[in-house]
Formats: sequence, C-alpha cells, structure tokens
Amino acid sequence: MAALLRLAGAGAAPRRASLPAAVATAVVLAAAVVFPLAEGGNAPVMGLATEALIYGLVTLSLNLLMGYGGQVSIGHGGLLAVGAYTTAILASRYGLPFIVVLVAAGLATGLTGLLLGLPAGRLRSHYLAVATLGFGVAVPQIALNLGGLTGGFTGIIVPPESLGGISLGSPVPLYYLALVVLALSAAAIRSLLTSPTGRRFMAVRDSEDTAPTMGINTGRTKVVLFTASSFFTGLAGCLFALNNGIVEPDSFTFSLSLFFFAAVIVGGLASMWGSLLGAALLVVVQQESSSLGGFSETILGAAVVLVLLLVPGGLAALPRRVYRLATRGRGRGAGAAASSPPGAASPLPGLESPHLGPASPPSGPASPPSGPASPPSGPASPAGAPGEG
Repeated sequence: MAALLRLAGAGAAPRRASLPAAVATAVVLAAAVVFPLAEGGNAPVMGLATEALIYGLVTLSLNLLMGYGGQVSIGHGGLLAVGAYTTAILASRYGLPFIVVLVAAGLATGLTGLLLGLPAGRLRSHYLAVATLGFGVAVPQIALNLGGLTGGFTGIIVPPESLGGISLGSPVPLYYLALVVLALSAAAIRSLLTSPTGRRFMAVRDSEDTAPTMGINTGRTKVVLFTASSFFTGLAGCLFALNNGIVEPDSFTFSLSLFFFAAVIVGGLASMWGSLLGAALLVVVQQESSSLGGFSETILGAAVVLVLLLVPGGLAALPRRVYRLATRGRGRGAGAAASSPPGAASPLPGLESPHLGPASPPSGPASPPSGPASPPSGPASPAGAPGEG
C-alpha cells in the first residue's frame, strides 16, 4: 500500500490553474450536460453514467483525505453506507423533502466521520488504514444486526423522490441531479483547499512532525479532514440510494472500499480531475467484466496495475508524460540536425569565446627548455643571522 502511494505520488505536485485547463473543464462539462441528449432513452447507460458520477464524488472526497491530507482510508464504503441508509430511512419512514434528506445524509455521515476521526487522528500510515478497514467491514454487519432499523438482510426500498415537481425516479433527472451535486461539491472542495484550512491539510500531509512547529494542531486538522471527507461521501450515499432503489448490506462489501482506494491511485493523488477519471475508468472496467463472474475483481486489479506501470503518477500525470516524451523527441531531432557532418572536426570546448573570437593557434611547436636549471649558489642564510643589515 505504501509503495502504491509513493508510486502514485508522482502526480501529487501542486497544479496551477491555466487557460488550457479551464477550456478542458468547460468542454468536459458541456459534454456531460449534452450526454443525455444522445443516450437519454437508454436506461442502463444512463444508470451507469449516474453511477460513475456518484463514485466520482466518493473518490473525490477520498482524494481530499489521501492526496491532500496524507491520511489513508480503506473504509469509505462504510461511510457511503451511512449516507445511503440515512436516506432510505428518512425517505421511506418519514417522507421528508428531498433537500432535507440530502443534507441530513451528509450531516449524519459527517458526524460519523467526526467520531471516526477522533481516535484515528492519533494514528498514522498503516495503523490508520487498519482502523478505517475495520470500520468499513463493521458497517454492513451492523446493518445486518439492526434489522428493525435497517431492514436486515432484505434492506430498505427507497421510494421515488421529487425535486421541484420533477420526479427523480427517471434516469435523466437523476443523472442531472448527480451532475449538479458533483459540480457543487467539487467547487466546495476546491474552495476549501485554497483556504487556510486546506493549507493546513497539505502541511500535515507534507510533514506531520514539523507541522506543529508552524502552529498547526495536527490532531484537530485530521478530525476536520475526516469530517469534511465524510460529509461529501454522505451526499454521494444519498444519490447512491436513489440510483439503486434499494439499500442492503450486500451493496457495501469490502471490495467497494477497495474500488474507491484503487480509483484514487489510478486517477492520481492530489488531483481532482484524476479522481473523476479514475472512477469513470474503473466503473466501465467493472461493468464490462461483470459478466465474467469471479474474474471481474482480477481484471479490475490488473487494470490498476497496468495503469500504474504505464503512467506511474496516475491518469492525472498522463498529459505531462505525453508532453515530456514529445518534447524529448523534438529535442533529440533538433540536436541531430545541428550536429556536424561525419568527418568534420568538432571544436574543443574552451577554444572559442563568444566575445574574444576564435583562439589563435600556436605559431609553432613549443621550444624545449634551454638546459637544466642552475642549482642554487649556496645554502640560504637563516633569518636573523649575524652580519645581516
């Protein structure tokens, strides 16, 4: 796990916004908005696209924790379950408005992250990973044992919700809802990262030992980080419940937490677009390999290894890697064109100065010394000898 994080960390350098990045963002958003115009009548495709947006939001929240905060978590599947069960319980038993249910799912999951972050804030590296792993494994078991609240093995059927008179039971409105929630969450995370709180996150990530010397309370920073990441995961859990139509323990197995962890690594640490690309790629791979039964997880793992071998920094580092290879090739071509033809004598370094002109060659061979050096006439008199003036 540590090796994977170091390998993917090649793409974790801070990135400054640029005009090409803004143009690319606008193009991707425009494509996402018009996508239902082409595939709106295909319910399975729209469901898969909505799932990619939901998983992208979970991966983005996990990357906030891992890429920008340096904290490892393998339990975000459990946090997603908290948000989904909160949605299912409030929607099926209390009939609350959807906006209230969405906010409640985020707050309930954020509170869970707060409680998880209090003890986890004292842990590091693999100890923290094991603690979150235990949480992710425990949540489905808790849901099984609390049958009166969670429905036990059968789960809870989520009734169709509506927002402003628009039914969210149809694939296209739910897709647009997931897109809006993802865009707003990404903007909020971006704003958080550029604030002093975000700089504290990255200071703890860069060096947890030296952060206190800058006046940063590392324990409190970790708790805030866990809470923020859990809140956005809870929003994704609400959308997950609506998209699936039922919330049951089998939907939140340990492999789901591993899926989100792999999506962060494949997309690239500390990259928001990398999180979305990694989640979308793995959703497609998982869907295409689902018909192969037990080989689905093997193919998913092989895809992760293949991406890391080809692009060590994740998909976020792919444009820089392609640009580096292209400029290296042009540099070699320019160097070969500028080199002197075969057989031509190349000047030695230092024989020519840009200011003084070419150095004049020697007029002839150097003359040998005229003879042996004459020996000293006598021993040197010691300083201060008698008779010296």
